[in-house]
Amino acid sequence: MDALAFLEERGAVRRGLTLFRNGLVSDGWIEKGEVFRDPVALDVLAAAQSQAIAGAFPTATLITGLPAYGAVLASAIGRHLGLLVAFPLLQTPPLWHRMHVPPPGHQVVQVDDLICTGTDTCAALAFLRASGLHVLGVSAWISRISLPNEQLHTLASAPFANYAAEGHSFGGEPIYTDIRE
Repeated sequence: MDALAFLEERGAVRRGLTLFRNGLVSDGWIEKGEVFRDPVALDVLAAAQSQAIAGAFPTATLITGLPAYGAVLASAIGRHLGLLVAFPLLQTPPLWHRMHVPPPGHQVVQVDDLICTGTDTCAALAFLRASGLHVLGVSAWISRISLPNEQLHTLASAPFANYAAEGHSFGGEPIYTDIRE
């Protein structure tokens, strides 16, 4: 499946100067709400991501995803793979959502839709390991960054790059502002 083409068809790919909440700028972004609001569209990407996970991480016994979008996606992927799901909550200190606190020893894949900076993903992976789980890797639709020392499997390459706002020539007014991808 060509995930980027699918996102384009859904109207999720937004081109134009974008200012992110985290201070980065880009030449576009992905509006994942175009997929998540349509259960059929979400299931198409979840099925493709499930196939990718089955191939890349065949020993997985648990799927994890961060609330809110990651948890919805993890549930759909868990259904496709017949695996349990759990949801880390990144608060201080991190903890599990009470719905399912997995015992140590699981072979886990952390799933996400889009990874912009990797900050939340890295925090989730640290929590999973501290919880006694064996992290196999990360699966996402698209990631704007690499995750050093982690196995990252994406459905598509990032169509846009991130830049620091400082010293960046904007070439015009931003089209999109206050974006969190």
